[in-house]
Amino acid sequence: MEFLKDIALQQSLENYKLVILVTALNSVIFLLYISFVSGLLSLSLRYLFQARKENSVQKLGFAFQLAEFALHSKSVILFLGIIPGVTLVFSFAQMLQSTPAISVTLAGIGFFCAAIGLWLLYSFKETFRIKEILTSYQNLLKNSKEEELAAPGLIRYEADKDQTITRSGIYGIVFLYAGLFLYSAAFVLAADPSTWPEIEWIFGALISFSVWIKFIEFLALTAGITGLGVLYFIAAHPVNLHEKALTTLKKTCTLLSLTALLTMPLILLIQTAGLSIEALSGSIYLLTGIGVILYFIAAHFLYGYRQSQFAQFAAGGFFIFLLAASINITAGSIAIGTATREHAAFLSVQHEKSFEKLKTSLGVNIAALNGEEIYNARCSTCHLFDQKKIGPSYIETIPNYLGKKSELISFILNPVKKNPDYPPMTNPGLRQAEADSVASYIMQRVSSIVLKPAN
Repeated sequence: MEFLKDIALQQSLENYKLVILVTALNSVIFLLYISFVSGLLSLSLRYLFQARKENSVQKLGFAFQLAEFALHSKSVILFLGIIPGVTLVFSFAQMLQSTPAISVTLAGIGFFCAAIGLWLLYSFKETFRIKEILTSYQNLLKNSKEEELAAPGLIRYEADKDQTITRSGIYGIVFLYAGLFLYSAAFVLAADPSTWPEIEWIFGALISFSVWIKFIEFLALTAGITGLGVLYFIAAHPVNLHEKALTTLKKTCTLLSLTALLTMPLILLIQTAGLSIEALSGSIYLLTGIGVILYFIAAHFLYGYRQSQFAQFAAGGFFIFLLAASINITAGSIAIGTATREHAAFLSVQHEKSFEKLKTSLGVNIAALNGEEIYNARCSTCHLFDQKKIGPSYIETIPNYLGKKSELISFILNPVKKNPDYPPMTNPGLRQAEADSVASYIMQRVSSIVLKPAN
């Protein structure tokens, strides 16, 4: 999958921010849907096995209802699963081009696992439908003269379908959870530039504590969205189950929901504490705080539903949980954008250079920019060459960039705090060509001062 980074187009900072926005939107859609499908189909399989053990037609029907609700149609799978999943792969390729990060490979393999899982589970649902038809037909054959001729072949065919249902269901769930794990690794590694040269293959992700914490977050998300979703489903639609079975189902879903609501805030705090310095920002703290508050509110709705059984409480808890999960998933995408801002500035410089070469090849005149004028207008307020001002002197800092002009341009375009003795540098709002021009001017002046012979 790394070849996708080689064919990705370089983009300006504005386009890079758009890629981050697209990543956040598709992450919310894809991860919420995959988590929902994983949880509902796991519960569906559980009721299928119970139905076979107890020979319960009601539980068999409820198992099919859950599968039908999660995988209603191919178009739903396409627009909520396949398209957002593959878009995330290309978004990672766009963001991480020219880096050794393996997030693209992880997301690509994760997408194939998720796609296979969805295909198997859709086959599970459709075979389930055929199973119901066969059961109905077998009931019609009872007390019929043709029963002895038709029933043996029908029974064998029905047994084959039972095996297909079991295999496609179990394998589908396994592939979905594998896909969730690989996407977890892709997000974690993309948000930590220090891991890009260190983790070169999937095995490194398997032993990463941060990756497992992220995966546990997705498992908690699966538990919460399943538990609250089924409670909402039960409250909104009558379920054909015995009262005892229905009570047991409600207890199971309440336990899943409560586990998720207690686990998610703790996981969010651990994740935030474990983020790299490059990924931290005020937005991350704000969104994490909002998410924790919303989970707390969702827990109150769950308590209200337990006490009163009002459908409004089940609906409120479910949708507030979805909102909280969406906010936290968005925070993960913002963390990637924050962590890669220096790399984004570097890509923006390369994009500007390529664009200028294209204009030159087309015969378009490019106006020369005066670095000295830009320095006098923008930079001299905080920086002097040989004296400290609001910021350090250029003689103190620029020698670190000699021979590394592209790094200096990246810093000018997207400054980050480096020296704790000075306040963070504000973004001067320059274009790539302007940053290139003023960087050349500053480096030339510093070189002339440093190399100037003593009198």
